[in-house]
Amino acid sequence: MELLTVLAADYANVAQGAKINVMGIFRTIYATNFPTRHPSMFLVVKFGADIGEFGDDRILVIKLRSPDGQEIMRYEQPMKIPLPQGGQRPEMNFLLQINDIVFPSPGRYQFSIHVDKDFKGDLALDVVQLVMQQKEEKQEK
Repeated sequence: MELLTVLAADYANVAQGAKINVMGIFRTIYATNFPTRHPSMFLVVKFGADIGEFGDDRILVIKLRSPDGQEIMRYEQPMKIPLPQGGQRPEMNFLLQINDIVFPSPGRYQFSIHVDKDFKGDLALDVVQLVMQQKEEKQEK
């Protein structure tokens, strides 16, 4: 099983023909206060199956870890590897909508993608604190 694509976006869906539509790809979230809540994002994951895996049952595991390595989210889903059709390598799309995720502090967070217990890849997501500058207005007397 090969990880073909992993990305974070504002929105994604799967169209006819198993095409993935993606809007607003990002790797950084900006916030002024912590903890901060991100209202909605999509994690897009695409796999390609290898010979010998066709028809197998597997478990997709996605973990989100904080900068200090703590697991703050875990998602598991069974999947069945499709059989090839028309000589094409089977591909599988997974779109995970994540709503109201809380990031406790600024830093680099990491989604790690596993199939069963095999690590397939990761996606870093930087959560950055914005410093707001206050302008002092001079009042004329």
